[in-house]
Amino acid sequence: MYSSAYGVLASLGRTAPALALSKGDCTALAPLVTPWLARGISPDRIRLTLTTGLPTPVHHPAAFVRKRLESKLPAQASTAGAEGPAAPASPPRAECYECGAPGPPTAFTEGRCRACRPYTAAPVHTPTLTPAEVHAHAARIREESRL
Repeated sequence: MYSSAYGVLASLGRTAPALALSKGDCTALAPLVTPWLARGISPDRIRLTLTTGLPTPVHHPAAFVRKRLESKLPAQASTAGAEGPAAPASPPRAECYECGAPGPPTAFTEGRCRACRPYTAAPVHTPTLTPAEVHAHAARIREESRL
């Protein structure tokens, strides 16, 4: 299972280039992936959890991955089996790295929710008129206002 954990970490750079880890980082972090695999979480699901909603930029990939592995480890499933069938998997969620608002990963741009992204208005097309056109337009308005 340790080599599987190493493989998950080594593949992060292909999924999210900002999370490319060195051989030493993968070796050091592999023990944190092992509990995820022991709980039956697929490598794809682990990669998704680690790469969804990344802030821009990620300054320290190894520290970021360590924090996510420690803080997002799912609870151990009960072995009693008396609860009935397992609930369907919920869609992946992400959080805004500025305000912490939850939402689907597609709602975030560069790790920010809509409220935290800087407002960028679409450029407004303003027609350019020559001085003669402005004078003619003003004359038309004056003439129409006399009626």
